[in-house]
Amino acid sequence: MPTREGLVVLILSVAVFLLATNLMSGLLFALDALLVSLLLVGTVTTLLPMHRMRVRRRAPARGVEGTPVPIQVEVSAARGGRFLVIEDGPQGMRARTPLAHLPRGRPAAVTIPAVPARRGQFMFGPVEVTSRGTIGLLIARRRFDLRDQITVWPRTGPVPDAVRLRLIPQEEGEAAGVRTRQPENFYGVRDYQPGDSPSRIHWRSSARRGALVVREYERPTRSAPAIVVDLDRRQSLSRLDAVVRAAASLLKTMLEQRPDIVTLGWEPQPVEQRGWEATMDWLAGLTPSGPPLRDVLSGPGPHAGRHLIIVASTAALPPWAADAMVVLPAEEAPAGWPLVFTSEGRVQSWQAGAA
Repeated sequence: MPTREGLVVLILSVAVFLLATNLMSGLLFALDALLVSLLLVGTVTTLLPMHRMRVRRRAPARGVEGTPVPIQVEVSAARGGRFLVIEDGPQGMRARTPLAHLPRGRPAAVTIPAVPARRGQFMFGPVEVTSRGTIGLLIARRRFDLRDQITVWPRTGPVPDAVRLRLIPQEEGEAAGVRTRQPENFYGVRDYQPGDSPSRIHWRSSARRGALVVREYERPTRSAPAIVVDLDRRQSLSRLDAVVRAAASLLKTMLEQRPDIVTLGWEPQPVEQRGWEATMDWLAGLTPSGPPLRDVLSGPGPHAGRHLIIVASTAALPPWAADAMVVLPAEEAPAGWPLVFTSEGRVQSWQAGAA
């Protein structure tokens, strides 16, 4: 289709032709021929690159909301071309990049920096190639349907030291099955070492072996700590986005000390995730589809017996939740609450949030 400039040249060439016919002016016929030749050159240089064109896409499988995602598109055409524009990206984050020169018969690659506005799982739209030719009088477009999907993770924010001090000390030194000399569970016996208490000597085993041995104990195994994500179906999607970002920020901080930490949510059945990538993939696709946290936490489930870090969208929690680590949005947190998260999902201390 013609551009605005192309329409002007087309109308002008018709008008000049009619005027030249009436006046039988050779000069006007020459001017009209020039205008028509411009249209022909524009048409040829616009359509030739589209002949036998091939397009390939190399896109990352994952991205982070608010961070540019580099999408590489490789274009080749039998005739080559100039001044092309390549558009690509999932719905809502499409971007364009110019391709000044496409060599004849050889591929040329461009990188399109699409920026995902929010978390989720998105299908890519078609790759659209636009040609304006050498003089920009016409526009030709081709679409190439290439099926790809991208998972956009929620963005994480910095966790202040005041929050880290509350999270990490409770988890240090609590690895499951640690041997100790405290009287929890009997583990076995070992050879006596200088400094062992005489009260720990196992006299029967020592008599049988002919050497002193002492009792050794094992600390009871504890379940891995869990970050609980509030998926209450009554909350807004924007509130859930903030909850998810806060949970992702806490997860990133906790994994530095406890690689075994899990993330829990009810959607409506309980779901348990482990590991950074698997958990972030799960957080990316969450919707407000679960029951109120007050209901699910009051009964049995995978949260029982665990140290919980609850990221809730509301303060409506069971009374015993006061013994857990609870992170609430600033507008829901009572005065003096130790941890809050902002509407953007950044976890911070109450003092920082109230300032």
